[in-house]
Amino acid sequence: MPIRSLKHLIAAGCLAAACAAHADEGYPARINIGIQKGDGLVALRASGKLEQAFASHHVKVSWHEFVYGAPLVEAINAGDVDVGTVGSTPPIMAQAGAAPSVVYVAYAPRLVKSYAIVVPKDSPVKDLRDLKGRKIAFAKGSQGHLFVLKAMQDAHMDPSSAQFTYLSYGDARSAFERGFIDAWAVPDPRYADTELTTGARTILTIGDLSVPQYGFYIATRDFALKYPAALRLLFDQLARQTSDSLAHPQETARFLSANTGVPLDVWSRAISRLEWGASYPIPDDVVRAQQDSANLAFDTKVIPRRIDVRQAVVQIR
Repeated sequence: MPIRSLKHLIAAGCLAAACAAHADEGYPARINIGIQKGDGLVALRASGKLEQAFASHHVKVSWHEFVYGAPLVEAINAGDVDVGTVGSTPPIMAQAGAAPSVVYVAYAPRLVKSYAIVVPKDSPVKDLRDLKGRKIAFAKGSQGHLFVLKAMQDAHMDPSSAQFTYLSYGDARSAFERGFIDAWAVPDPRYADTELTTGARTILTIGDLSVPQYGFYIATRDFALKYPAALRLLFDQLARQTSDSLAHPQETARFLSANTGVPLDVWSRAISRLEWGASYPIPDDVVRAQQDSANLAFDTKVIPRRIDVRQAVVQIR
């Protein structure tokens, strides 16, 4: 082959490769997604369907797993993660000062049965009021943090009447089994695992609270404004995957067990009470419920100043 023709061929190949490497307009070259063990993104990651959907836009997908929401918020604020799912507490703390650039872009269904306050099976504690003077554990800045505070508010209990013990999930589990704490606010699948392995008894679920609690999908404001189409694609794929997963619970439990290392019996117990899904835009009633949580966070000194949740909402219609 003549050298000139070879050069043209190489140049054309390089150009094609360059074109293939560039994401479509309105899409990032890579989307970094933060997940937690019990959220619906776990099933989407395991399915591989999101990678297929983004491939047509030349977008690479990268997954990052977190133990709970606060570290995920830090990763988003630092630019290491673009979007992730958390409970109500982390974005409130972010807006109040830790990461003000973090915004709400979608929401999950109302939390009802997937988060609970549990006590040891032989505990004399029957309800929340019996925890006066006793130790309640949760991860600081997690969904469990405001779950416990709202539960105490509903029960007309002063937060200082119980001893809050801030522990990671792993440390809380150990402390619970050893009798070092009297109660634990814990989400699925850890909730199901604790029930099955220790006989833990539930005294309150998050759906018992007087104001609905929701999970949220968060991103930085810059990412949400620059790449709304990418976020819509993510949430649309997640909604489809969630519908399929919840319609086939046993198959999903086997699938998740194989892909997460969490035992099958744990997922089988947890699946029926998981509130998976993603919806947008975020409606007024969900914003009002989150504002109630933000007000509670300020009143109990979890955050240093009052915030207006609506200012941190980006509608990605």
